Amino acid sequence: MQLTAQPESLLGRYEGVRARTREIFGLLAPDAFDQRPIALRHPIRFYEGHLASFNFGMLRQSGSVESDPQPELTTLFARGIDPLDEAAADRASIHKWPERAVVQSYAARIEELMDKAFREGVEPLYLHTAIEHEEMHQETLMYLIHRLPHELKQAPRDAIVERGVARRATWQTLEGARVQLGADPEDVTFGWDNEFPRHDAEVPAFELQSRKVTNGDFLEFLVDDGYRRADLWGKDAWGHVKEANIGAPPYWERRDEQWFLRAAFEDLPLPLEWPVFVSHIEAQAYARWRGARLPSEPEWHRACASAEAPNPEQDNFAFTRWNPAPVADGQLAGNGWEWTSTVFAGFPGFNALPHYPGYSSDFFDDRHFVLKGASPVTPAALVRPGFRNWFQDQYRHAYSAFRCARDV
Repeated sequence: MQLTAQPESLLGRYEGVRARTREIFGLLAPDAFDQRPIALRHPIRFYEGHLASFNFGMLRQSGSVESDPQPELTTLFARGIDPLDEAAADRASIHKWPERAVVQSYAARIEELMDKAFREGVEPLYLHTAIEHEEMHQETLMYLIHRLPHELKQAPRDAIVERGVARRATWQTLEGARVQLGADPEDVTFGWDNEFPRHDAEVPAFELQSRKVTNGDFLEFLVDDGYRRADLWGKDAWGHVKEANIGAPPYWERRDEQWFLRAAFEDLPLPLEWPVFVSHIEAQAYARWRGARLPSEPEWHRACASAEAPNPEQDNFAFTRWNPAPVADGQLAGNGWEWTSTVFAGFPGFNALPHYPGYSSDFFDDRHFVLKGASPVTPAALVRPGFRNWFQDQYRHAYSAFRCARDV
């Protein structure tokens, strides 16, 4: 891969990323760092060390550092838990983590080494990898923090709760076309291995809903006993599904016959016009109930080819609001990642990153599905056509929305 960005031009982006991470950690009360709001993730304390450990690994591979005065911490914080890896989660639950002051001291030392690397001209591939890794984990931190009790965090001053009215979704017919997937290394400053190589795919004509599915739409599905009507349990494909992984969406709470949404920093009467965040399984059940399906990754690209270029403020990503916004027609790259029906795998001709070989290939297991777009807390640099997100089909904690498609 050829990178056009140089270390000195990346330094400003890195400093902005570090400032945003400090801002996120600054939302938390001291007691929050020991919390483990999602059982299949490490406690929040882990991520402060993990970002530093990963960066040190990039520096070591670049050759800019040799010795590690704290190898035990670098190893401890090296890798998180793949969601639904229950054995790893059990091991993490009994682990004794270092005091936060120790972790902060370790992170500060690595940050000094990173600053030096940017100024001394280290190979930009390693620096770019470190930056985007941290940007992705900013979103992980936000949905972990979302799960914390409100008293353990404070809302940022620029958090906005925007209300509105969601019109009924319409069906749009998209004619068949040849679409481009992936990217050409000559055309981008950086990309992950699963974004390459660029290739074309034929997409037959299909219909797509004009907007994401809302909380109001999903409430209709629940009221109509949609899971039973979708015949979820009668299909062999659902044999691994646990009943505990479906039901009311993860941020909903029912009190005295009324639904509320547990927003990031406060509880709200259920905003019917906001996008619903659910697992892939729940999204498929809803689509089946509607007599539809989820769009494929190539179909998502076909829709994007007909849409306007994303705008951080209008499309609600890049921490412009911190919360979802009312859904809008044509909003593909923002306000919630969108599930596709495409199983996560490498494109034809896939080559793993030599300096991070397991980044994608560790998840080529037929149980992870591609998501496209962005959420309200996705950094703007990750909102590019080739970027691919992925989660297991039962994972319900991310800001993952969806819309329906159907054959013509």
